[in-house]
Amino acid sequence: MLDVIKKYPILDIILGSIFIILGVLFVFILPDIGESIKDIAIGLMILIIVILFIYPGLKKQKTKLMTTLLLLELVIGIFVTSMFIFNEGGNPSLWIGLIIYVHGVVGLIGGYFSSEKQKMWLFFLSLLFVTFGVFIFASQIITNDMLINVLLIMFLAPGLFFLAMGLLNLKKVKTDTKTS
Repeated sequence: MLDVIKKYPILDIILGSIFIILGVLFVFILPDIGESIKDIAIGLMILIIVILFIYPGLKKQKTKLMTTLLLLELVIGIFVTSMFIFNEGGNPSLWIGLIIYVHGVVGLIGGYFSSEKQKMWLFFLSLLFVTFGVFIFASQIITNDMLINVLLIMFLAPGLFFLAMGLLNLKKVKTDTKTS
């Protein structure tokens, strides 16, 4: 994937600029559009994150218990995504906290019932996920107003990444053509 990004720096610059412009446009200039698309965008972001966390675990040969737990986590992630997309969720702290909590619990159960010894840092990371997930949904820390800032970050982060990759690789492509 990075090879494709490095190969076309002009496309990266254009794509990065479009992401940055859309982020600023949806949050600051046209907040009504940003407000209407934020739940869909955050739902899709949650789905992508859940898949990125769960898919590598499903590819490895695990016990039936771990496979079942990972599939259950995937089903919960898809359910939360649909709650955000169809704007039926109500409280975003509850759903985001639930996703983080479930991921931590699956990590703790998987480490406990695994046939091989779990690494200490994975145990503490799972414990941190459980604690942080409970904190988020118990404290109601995430509000709808905070989600508009998440929408801005969702556009700015990939925009800046593509723009930086395009600018960095633009210099490399120019020096490669000069040496040829």
